[in-house]
Amino acid sequence: MWALEQRRAFSERKRVLVLTSTFPRWPGDTEPRFVYDLCLKLAESFEMHVVAPHTDGAERVERWNGLHVHRFQYFPEQWQSLAYEGGILTKLRKNPLIAVQVPFFLGSQILLVRRLLERLSFDAVHAHWILPQGLCAVLAQAGRRRKVPILCTSHGGDLFGLRGALFDALRRWVLSRSAAVTVVSHAMAERMRTSGITTPCHVIPMGTDLKTLFTPDPRTPRRTATVLFVGRLVEKKGVRYLIQAFGHVRRRLPEAELWIVGSGPDKAFLKKQAASIAPVHSLEWGERPVPCVDFPVCPGAITFFGSVPHGELPHFYRSATVTVVPSVVAQSGDQEGLGLVLVEAMGCGCPVIASDLPAIRDVIRPGETGLVVPPKESRALAEAIGTALSQPALRQKLSNDARRWALQAFDWTTIEEKYRKTLTEVMQRSR
Repeated sequence: MWALEQRRAFSERKRVLVLTSTFPRWPGDTEPRFVYDLCLKLAESFEMHVVAPHTDGAERVERWNGLHVHRFQYFPEQWQSLAYEGGILTKLRKNPLIAVQVPFFLGSQILLVRRLLERLSFDAVHAHWILPQGLCAVLAQAGRRRKVPILCTSHGGDLFGLRGALFDALRRWVLSRSAAVTVVSHAMAERMRTSGITTPCHVIPMGTDLKTLFTPDPRTPRRTATVLFVGRLVEKKGVRYLIQAFGHVRRRLPEAELWIVGSGPDKAFLKKQAASIAPVHSLEWGERPVPCVDFPVCPGAITFFGSVPHGELPHFYRSATVTVVPSVVAQSGDQEGLGLVLVEAMGCGCPVIASDLPAIRDVIRPGETGLVVPPKESRALAEAIGTALSQPALRQKLSNDARRWALQAFDWTTIEEKYRKTLTEVMQRSR
């Protein structure tokens, strides 16, 4: 009887269609996985289907850890280059010629979403990013008698980085046809308000696993002068200012070293900049299977590790002395939507320093859970790094307070419950 009830409950689960342009392409992929992780958590309550861009080497359709994944091919396979490895907006700015793929990207996504809506009965569509996924979700339902309610989630780039009257009008049009919208920080909610958007808006950050993955490990010795950066090597991450700051730090503390974990279109420029300041090492993660705690200390050096699998990042956070997120507002207006790297570092007990941007204030309580400095101020950043490296008692206090705060606010247990509740409310609305 119990088994029968379980099967009936499973068959009666509500069905959610997720649209995203950022999603792991295969197991062990280094692409950001926050959408994937959220889907995994929600799969405990809903039947989750994911629509994501295809890329060479990825499956077109697959069942992955309980998720139904559908990938749309939008250009000849070997030439698809809009998504992944840096993000769509960054790629378009670096190489405007690939804009020719945009109409095919949108059209292919709309067609696949429409086919899925016709084939299966969905209770909600969850579009990550208002543009383009929210737009595709709306257009895919054009002319349909039964409209599936849409929840849009903005992660920042589609709100801050797409400026101008046309994009403002598109956002308002999409959200006027959506049941609700979520944003990952209060700064984004304020931008929504000042933009005149009246769609119900909820502030729900992305979460991470702070109970089994991003945790302290007393067996891992923490280094005494290692500065860590984790993230994409793109303009808004502000790595150039961190490298400048490190030049000042190493003159005061010659034993200090800088680790840069991540890849992106600015990598070559940043390596050239680093070489003018300090000895540079390149050590791609795949070239060294042992944990980074076994890497030799390189006083005064800057080491580029390239992209690192998500599950290996705790090695770095547990070993580093301090993690720095030197984010800036890019020339396009794009900026951090939240700063999840800060949460991961906090979970591992690593003290954090970050630029004082609006969204960062949702994560860091200055002087309590981390240190903040003005963005683009390399000397102020160097001073904060020097303070953290030279004061073990301060680091310990920041570490303890930050982990308690992160567990309370950003663990997936808390975040999944908020998204489950929001999706359930959306399903009860018909537009």
